Amino acid sequence: MRRIYAHAVGTSCAVVADAILAGSGSRRQGKCGARLGCHVCQMAEDKSLANMVEYDGRYAYAAGLQRLNRFIRHTRFDWHRRHWVGRTIRRGFIKIQPDTYHPTMVRALVRYMLQLDYDEQCRAERAGERPKFELLPLDLLIAVDALQSLNGLARPFAAWADWRDIRMRGIRYDIPNLPPVSQTAVPEARFLYVGEEWDDTAAASEWTGLRDPYLECFTADSACGPALQVTRDGRALWALPTAQQFSVDPESAFLISEFELDRLLEAHDAGVVPGQVTAGYRWYAQYGCLTLSHAQRAEHDEIARRTAYKDRLGLTLEYDIEALRTRALGFDDLPQLGQAAWQQAATPQHSLF
Repeated sequence: MRRIYAHAVGTSCAVVADAILAGSGSRRQGKCGARLGCHVCQMAEDKSLANMVEYDGRYAYAAGLQRLNRFIRHTRFDWHRRHWVGRTIRRGFIKIQPDTYHPTMVRALVRYMLQLDYDEQCRAERAGERPKFELLPLDLLIAVDALQSLNGLARPFAAWADWRDIRMRGIRYDIPNLPPVSQTAVPEARFLYVGEEWDDTAAASEWTGLRDPYLECFTADSACGPALQVTRDGRALWALPTAQQFSVDPESAFLISEFELDRLLEAHDAGVVPGQVTAGYRWYAQYGCLTLSHAQRAEHDEIARRTAYKDRLGLTLEYDIEALRTRALGFDDLPQLGQAAWQQAATPQHSLF
């Protein structure tokens, strides 16, 4: 431990390292000091990791993590890498403005992490040792794949397709070395009409969300059919298992990787029709792979309905940002009730952070 902290500030002595840290001046409020494992932080460079990679060749394995950190920091103000589709409905409108990561950016980050994992496993095999890190172990890979589908960030089983590309097809997803994008004011908000509730305009909307008419028609009145529960607002949805927190069952994850992978890849390659981007999440759920927190049944049902609606509108996956902005209204074009509901969005936003 002393060696790690010493090398984190580029010296061989932990005492000298403490002196360097103590003499570096007070930290700015809201910023981290010397830390380890900050390779996905947008706010600050992981200088500890950079020092370790530069100081001693034994840390060369972490150079990829440093590249990932640099890529994330350099692109955080690139508004075209941001998701512009809001989630909150006020007077029938959602806000169109940069927020979290765009689906294509999320997909890229998953690919980069899978590539780093594969490269580290190859390095460790050549060195005759265990890998030093694994960013996306099996359970986390499935969690990412399921939640990407739930939120419409990728086609069902896209993470497995990327895994196949890297490990079976020899395709590489190397992290690009990009110059920093300068910070600019957040683009002005626009507004898109979606209705008072997500999916309230869909035919047979009771079957959206955590329901599957195809599965349920084949398993009706049988022991194989999914159990249903009724929410406070009267919606019937799958009674998925719950616990204190979201998790992936390790045995189910192993069985999927051993016996279901070919079928999942076939489903990915076949694609899905608009409105069915959440099919991947539902497949994992009915397989018994996912356990939700107690509050997530209703929450994930709402997310699935919202995603299905956006998918039918073409607002998931690789949607075109400029085309979306053209479809949306400016604040001054909103009806009076809409302007009152979104009054705070009329004020220019200078930063996401």
